[in-house]
Amino acid sequence: MSLLFLSCLALFCFQTQERPPVSFTEEYIEFRLREATFTVNGIYYFVNNTANIVSKEIYYPFPVLMSDIDSVHVFDIEQGQFLGFEKLGQAVVFRLNILPNDTVKLNIFYRQKGVKDTVKYILTTTKNWGEPLKKAEYTFETEQYRKIRSFSYPPDKTSYPGHEQKYFWSRKDFLPEKDFLVDFRKNIK
Repeated sequence: MSLLFLSCLALFCFQTQERPPVSFTEEYIEFRLREATFTVNGIYYFVNNTANIVSKEIYYPFPVLMSDIDSVHVFDIEQGQFLGFEKLGQAVVFRLNILPNDTVKLNIFYRQKGVKDTVKYILTTTKNWGEPLKKAEYTFETEQYRKIRSFSYPPDKTSYPGHEQKYFWSRKDFLPEKDFLVDFRKNIK
């Protein structure tokens, strides 16, 4: 009886280690804060882990109401075309069709107006994919006069080119436990 139980347990553990049909593997995101406008411009990698064409609905959430987002686009870099999406609550939803054992690179951009003293980007939904990002890189830039109070993740590097301040993060095997948050003092010149 115990041999049967151990065999079933081993089979279950083996099956749960299988990769999902589609993996979200990398993201490279540039955040910009100018006056009261926050933009997110990212490259996202989705991999088909199967020998079949996979169609997957992607839910891309925003940390604010859609009425605060004045521009969104989803662009398939390899196909050279914009993807249609549907607004759903505080998110957009779109469909990806990925060829067998292939990777799709998307450029997703949005602009948030009316920023006060905090900006946020949702990272914690990465856990919904069931595996960490193999690689993630983030850049945040803003005017040099803006006083940054805190980041939810301390930057790896900082630079001050021209009249800007830039912050950089690089992560491997990244499974975020908190969202990207920047707290700053209102425009003080």
